[in-house]
Amino acid sequence: MRILLILLVIIAVFVVVQAKRHGCKYDATLISCVLGKAETPTAETPPPLPPPPAETPAPAEPPAPAQTPAQ
Repeated sequence: MRILLILLVIIAVFVVVQAKRHGCKYDATLISCVLGKAETPTAETPPPLPPPPAETPAPAEPPAPAQTPAQ
């Protein structure tokens, strides 16, 4: 009898932990969600962020004007 009680507690803990990990709702679809047989997950993952814009290099400084020698 103790073994059945221990197994029941272990199963209940497993269901609660898996439901939390999968984001399952506590309704009639709980067991199929916990066991991974649901067709669509209830918790949606956000789409990936777009890549950051490419950095444009700073404009090059114009060359200094040529200095003429003093006469």
